[in-house]
Amino acid sequence: MSGFPPSPDLFLARRAAAGNDEAWDQLVERHGRRLYNLAFQFAGNREDAEDLTQDIFIRLYQNLRSYRGDAPIIGWALRLSRNLCIDHYRRSRRERGWTSLTEVLLDTLPAPGDPQAEAERRQHLEAVYESLADLPEDLSEVVLLCDLQGCSLDEVAAYLAIPMGTLKSRLHRGRERLKAAVRERLSSLQIREAQDTAERSGPC
Repeated sequence: MSGFPPSPDLFLARRAAAGNDEAWDQLVERHGRRLYNLAFQFAGNREDAEDLTQDIFIRLYQNLRSYRGDAPIIGWALRLSRNLCIDHYRRSRRERGWTSLTEVLLDTLPAPGDPQAEAERRQHLEAVYESLADLPEDLSEVVLLCDLQGCSLDEVAAYLAIPMGTLKSRLHRGRERLKAAVRERLSSLQIREAQDTAERSGPC
């Protein structure tokens, strides 16, 4: 025995697996928004994210009887749907419209009320997501889940089915490479903007 009491999700999962619709509705209510947000990051657009979320819940429902509560249910549900998520993620890395994604993300953040601050925030978001798409998949995946979606290390380790030490190593390397790539992109952008300004100004 682990010494820890069973989680509320385990009780709900057991009741839902036994055919209790109310317990299933509670699971969906507790985790629906979180799973949708995660699905959006894998899918890259609202329509595909809604489909992916439904697929994840279908896999979860079909496998409720095997849930033992030894891993967070979010990570466990994603692990059941790992192939679905990875297929969407690989496709979105190739096809994702970064401008439209940035617009969606900005809509979820408080407006700074300053056009200059808004432009800088937009540039930074674009640099982050474009740089993330260029990282190796094993590194981009952990940064996406841990830092951009706020998943716990336990949830991500459950999802990826990897030891905690491996996860922490990937996360550290992913963060360092992403930070360097973002810094380089923003620096290049500033240089181009300075050149454009100089060209528009023309000779004195």
